[in-house]
Amino acid sequence: MRLKPLDNNDHELHSTFSVAGAHPSFEITFESGDGRGRNSQYAAGVAIVLERLSKVDATLTRAQITSDPVMKLVLEKGIDPTFEPRAFPFPLLLRGADSVKLRKALGTAGGRIASDQASGGNNTRKMTLSVTLPSPMRGAADLELTLAGRLAARSLEMMPELSGVDAALGEWLEALRQGSRPDRGNRLWMSGEMVMLKASPSGKRANAFDVQLGIHSSGKPWSVEINAPGAAADPNGLVNVAADADGRRFVLRQGRLRPNRDSDGEVEGAKFRTLSGLEPVIVTGAVSKIARDWYVVADIDGSAEEIRRQTGEFVHACARARLLSKGLVLPQPAPPTLASDEKGGVFVKRAKDATPEKEILRRQGEVWLALRRVVEEAGFHLVKLRHDAGYEVDGIILGGPSRILIEIKTSASAADIYEGVGQLVLYSRMLDLSDHRRVLLLPGKPSAALVSAVEAEGLMISTYKVAMNGRSAHVEFSEAFLSLCGMPTAAAEPIVSTLTSGVL
Repeated sequence: MRLKPLDNNDHELHSTFSVAGAHPSFEITFESGDGRGRNSQYAAGVAIVLERLSKVDATLTRAQITSDPVMKLVLEKGIDPTFEPRAFPFPLLLRGADSVKLRKALGTAGGRIASDQASGGNNTRKMTLSVTLPSPMRGAADLELTLAGRLAARSLEMMPELSGVDAALGEWLEALRQGSRPDRGNRLWMSGEMVMLKASPSGKRANAFDVQLGIHSSGKPWSVEINAPGAAADPNGLVNVAADADGRRFVLRQGRLRPNRDSDGEVEGAKFRTLSGLEPVIVTGAVSKIARDWYVVADIDGSAEEIRRQTGEFVHACARARLLSKGLVLPQPAPPTLASDEKGGVFVKRAKDATPEKEILRRQGEVWLALRRVVEEAGFHLVKLRHDAGYEVDGIILGGPSRILIEIKTSASAADIYEGVGQLVLYSRMLDLSDHRRVLLLPGKPSAALVSAVEAEGLMISTYKVAMNGRSAHVEFSEAFLSLCGMPTAAAEPIVSTLTSGVL
């Protein structure tokens, strides 16, 4: 069927489109516009559909002009109706792409198909975009309604008993703890989700707790708090638990973030919805004279891994909303995406035959976590990027005097150095990081001849030291490396990490 999409204010746009295909491949066709009456909001319609495609992690694989005149030329003269904007080469992961700029680029490139005009012709022609979607599976009708903004929102009902709310929140917290390792000051680090959390007894009542979650290695300022409600089905509390028609329970939080230094004042209402990129759900069972927007934090009846993943996504959405409220422009890597942090600590190598059980230090992970602390204390940022093809960068330092690409090795052998040099060269090209300084971080200085050979290729070698004291790893970076990154050197202290096995 053909639909007209709703804009973000639920106003219908005069722009018709349809969806065909089956998961994971779909074709989205936009009917042509003439600027007078037929599909007069063609441009806005294409842009809003592209924006919603980005939210479902779609990848754009092909674009064609499919108007009747062009299709006639395809049959009669064998012309190629496909096109590709220069600035947006295919396959294009749409998450992070500017939907308005992409729409303009598609219109310009598509206008040149079978056009006599040197500068391009009509940029509101009938156009078909081919996309692929990741899991979960969905049908064409479902995708069409989603892109039109007409998919019925999930309806949840507040749980009526406080004991049930407490039990559900307890299960949620336990799932977070299972995938975390202890950090300083009673904090827990969810490495896979890049989230720090801290649980404390609730100040409202006994046997309840408050949870602070954030993206900073020190925790503060926390991005969002999930605090125990004072009562069940209370619309005035920021947190509660609701269930769907099948009895599945969900942790909910209102879209309201109190001010801290990461945000420009309070972030709430339409501002939270727009900046976070989240969509509220319909909630019943709580009477309120004031409209409340509730958002799902996690599905408590899912697996522990899913609970952590969903909670992590919610925390990062809140952090993003805070930073965007200050007018900051966040990097939108495409096609790379943020990769998970390195894991530190130890893992247990099980006994086998005559070999006893042995604890192994995750040395690279400890170096990475230590580097992150040093970088954040200097007011910079350390991130990892992963390319769709599987290439993963150990670290990129942002916010300093220069952007730095880092590859960490746990030995200074010739083989490790050869591999590290190749990775730095490859990653800088594959991830479009040619403007970054490339540093190979080693546990010791190799021979002068090897250093000279590496530097001749435009790379640098820096060093670190790791020393063990019982179950603590002491990591110290060279002054030359810290100076290169623009970080203080004179008062630099070794970074100490206490290792814990079994939860990593």
